[in-house]
Amino acid sequence: MKRFLLVMVALAGAGACNKPSTDDCRQAIGNMQKLLGTDIVAKNNDNEGEVRRCKGGSSKEAVACAIKATSLAELKACDFMGTKSPK
Repeated sequence: MKRFLLVMVALAGAGACNKPSTDDCRQAIGNMQKLLGTDIVAKNNDNEGEVRRCKGGSSKEAVACAIKATSLAELKACDFMGTKSPK
């Protein structure tokens, strides 16, 4: 039983290795808002829900790319901006 738990903990830890940090997600979201021209509107809004979504569904590489993006085309190439599927 202890081996099973050890393997599960190791697998859970390995899966989390490619997850971005909270600060990186905030930077990426801020840059995305700036590039989209929504940074002024979003300034007063709480982005913590978006940060949680970023941490859970984005890779470190996509977030790093979004932080460095200087145009919308570069941002779209990062595979950072998720789209919701129609219901």
